[in-house]
Amino acid sequence: MTGSFLVTVAICAAMTICVRALPIVFLAGVRLPAFAMAFVKYAGEPGGTAATVAAAAGCAAVAFLTRSLFGTVLVGVAVYLAFMVLP
Repeated sequence: MTGSFLVTVAICAAMTICVRALPIVFLAGVRLPAFAMAFVKYAGEPGGTAATVAAAAGCAAVAFLTRSLFGTVLVGVAVYLAFMVLP
């Protein structure tokens, strides 16, 4: 392995720690405003689990068949929205 590769991996690791761990450390005892709690809280909607599973299955099928990232994301979003909009 070259030195520049190891430096790149170290920088990526440091950035990941900053983005994921530091907010947990600094916000551990802080009470967030209501709008922030609503933003980070998972709210299960009716059909939410079925929509998620169907979107994941659609994504897996498109990814396997086409190997297209854009197509995979497009199908996942479309299937999820279809499940959430249709009764």
